[in-house]
Amino acid sequence: MRWYEISIKTTEEAEDAISNILYELGANGVVIEDNEIVSRPNLWDYIDENQFTKKDYAKVCAYFPESSNILELTHTIEERLKETAKYINIGEGKITVSEVDEKDWAEEWKKYYKPVEIGDIVIVPSWQDYKAEDSKTIVRLDPGMAFGTGTHESTILCLEAIQKYVKPEMDVLDVGTGSGILAIAAKKFLAKRVLAVDIDEVAVKVAEENARLNGVEIEIKKNDLVEGIEEKFDVVIANIVADIIMRLSRDVKKVLKDNGIFISSGIIEDRLEDVLKSFEKNSLEIVEVKKMGTWSLVVSKKTV
Repeated sequence: MRWYEISIKTTEEAEDAISNILYELGANGVVIEDNEIVSRPNLWDYIDENQFTKKDYAKVCAYFPESSNILELTHTIEERLKETAKYINIGEGKITVSEVDEKDWAEEWKKYYKPVEIGDIVIVPSWQDYKAEDSKTIVRLDPGMAFGTGTHESTILCLEAIQKYVKPEMDVLDVGTGSGILAIAAKKFLAKRVLAVDIDEVAVKVAEENARLNGVEIEIKKNDLVEGIEEKFDVVIANIVADIIMRLSRDVKKVLKDNGIFISSGIIEDRLEDVLKSFEKNSLEIVEVKKMGTWSLVVSKKTV
């Protein structure tokens, strides 16, 4: 399979805002390149910083399936960038479009990944040898082209929340599972049943492979958010984007047990208030708001 790579030359200040735009427009993943760091939000963000030299600009690259209407997509991005430039310095804002082969692209990135510890969890690339302390829980991942895996700030926040809120014998639903990192972590923290859903067939396949890699039993299926799900869960997790989380806030109570916990992340700073208002409107009680960088996590509860 081939992908369109849409690259935007911008400023570090505008990285998160532009990344959020690209995710909202359907990007399957985003790469950020800035001063001495190349990061891949929702994939592996901690890489060998010595591979790169300092730049006076940042670059945000997004990956879209080859079936995308690239002309229409590029035009929409241009319009969104013009709006963004009204309140933040986006720099040059130059858009470049190219094509990339899935296999070659995925293999090239492997040389930059390294294990990362998040509390009691260690995220380890499947191709690396790693021996952790006995007290640590290892989650091995091969991200493939599923994205949604790894240690962007929003995912770190979710992994921390899983360690805090997921207890043994709980039932957990992971909405928009990507490569399955959060579902796998929940299962390794002794959740009784874990259902992971994603609208992307590639993500479903990769999540299944990663579940096998970790030796955990997780039910994984293609699904649009919580549509058609009739069971109820102790914890629902969604590491997506603000607009989708607000949409989900209208329906999440249908799949939550009484006093069930909704862990939501992927919320860029300037959309946090919108998300909180949406939760209030839909009678979700806020339990915790936690920030990291320009990203936020909101934990809410279904009250009886």
